[in-house]
Amino acid sequence: MKQRSHRHGLRAAALAAALVSALAACGSGSDSDGEKTLRTLQGLNPSQFDPCGPANGSETSYMAAIYAPLIRTDPRTGKASPGIATEWKFTDGLKTLTLKLRSGLTFQDGTTLDAAAVKKSIEQCLALKNQQIPALKAIEAPDAGTVVFRLSAPGGGLVDLLGSRIGMIASPTAREKAGDKYGARPVGAGPYRLTQFVPGSSLTLQKWDGYKPAGLPAAKVDRITSQMVSDPSAQVAALTGGQVDFAWRLDYSAPKALSGTGVHAEHNLGVSQSTLSVDRSQGPLRDRRVRQAISHAIDRAALAQTNTAGLSDVGSQQPYPPGNGFHFPELDNAYPYDPAKAKRLLAEAGHPDGLTLRAAALNSPAFVNNGVVIASQLAKVGIKVRFEAKDIGEATKGFYVEHKYDLMSTGMNSGPDWLSIYRRLLTTQSSGNAGHVPVPGGEEAVARANAAQSPEQLKEAIRNAGKVVQTELPIIPLYYSPTVTAWTDRVTGGPQSIALNGEADLTALGLK
Repeated sequence: MKQRSHRHGLRAAALAAALVSALAACGSGSDSDGEKTLRTLQGLNPSQFDPCGPANGSETSYMAAIYAPLIRTDPRTGKASPGIATEWKFTDGLKTLTLKLRSGLTFQDGTTLDAAAVKKSIEQCLALKNQQIPALKAIEAPDAGTVVFRLSAPGGGLVDLLGSRIGMIASPTAREKAGDKYGARPVGAGPYRLTQFVPGSSLTLQKWDGYKPAGLPAAKVDRITSQMVSDPSAQVAALTGGQVDFAWRLDYSAPKALSGTGVHAEHNLGVSQSTLSVDRSQGPLRDRRVRQAISHAIDRAALAQTNTAGLSDVGSQQPYPPGNGFHFPELDNAYPYDPAKAKRLLAEAGHPDGLTLRAAALNSPAFVNNGVVIASQLAKVGIKVRFEAKDIGEATKGFYVEHKYDLMSTGMNSGPDWLSIYRRLLTTQSSGNAGHVPVPGGEEAVARANAAQSPEQLKEAIRNAGKVVQTELPIIPLYYSPTVTAWTDRVTGGPQSIALNGEADLTALGLK
């Protein structure tokens, strides 16, 4: 079966032309005042820019240019390096983490960025309850250049956690002033600041002249404009027509469409994957055998090849892809495509004649198309399901809060912060655990990883956590999602901008 991820009926040429015309109105790379403007495009729509707010992934690239990180996570390698913090050290059996900070830093609103500001920023973040620091007892700021995290249990994953969203330090003053509107008015200490945002359409980042080195490189251009364009024809037309210099999160059809045009396109397998979220709190999916039957009924290689326009046939059965240090080849074949075994498991679970499930799909081509193919594959073993396309807000509310769906076609980013990903998959109070149903062995697996004293111990603990995920299936992995990035010959830093998670490191980009 052939089905390309961009096919939702005929694409009107008039739509592409209109979008390209709108992009052209955004100006050329060199402005009349001599400033350099990098014109970008991405295929997803950010809704807010608070690292402590609801996440859908599409805002990450912009936030990583707006906020200076407490600890810098290299976008290409995942390695931790100094950011606002110049050094850090664990003591007390991994229960105390002390960080030393750079001096002389300020936020883009003039607020001093010192230990007190870091402490307040993270406490404000935790109060929103979208993020958490496991076993946190207290955050202390004994002097202007020192921050101390005190935990009630070993927390070896805290350094990586502070290199993720929660470590993007926001101005406490700006957050207090903006209140619930802060997501549209972000204030960090990075090299760029947000100056314009039209939801679903465009935004502008402006070079911040007050930036002092804090883990990120200085701005290489004066301005970055970004358009949100999901139509595949319009994406290609903007790149080939000279309206856009750089684009990411492009449709899977883009590499073929851009071949021979002079625009450089790359597709990579990073740490993002397509998945089925599972509600284990109700209905047939409370039975592990039903979840396992679903996993055996899915032909992952065929699903990947069909829905990535042939860019990949690499199915996923664990969070990290081949080549990653936390990928374990021996875990790759836990759920081979086996419809006969799927039927046996269903019969053992009391469903010899099959069953009917309810499902939602995030309203983007990849997730909707995954639902179409999966529904066809599941029908062959007697599972009837139709995926309803919903926007992210409606889908997540319906799945996690109202429990209207058994499955949700979505995605997961297994970034360098292993603590966040395994905590999300395995802990009872995780925001990704619909109904907060305990995962047998889950809490223990995360605690074991947090207590690891060496890289070898950590790797073995992550292997164990992966086995728990495979046994209990709190989610059903599908395939590692290729990400498509493209740029013209006017751009510098294109290869360096491609992050492990499929996002773009905008701070790496410049213009010739």
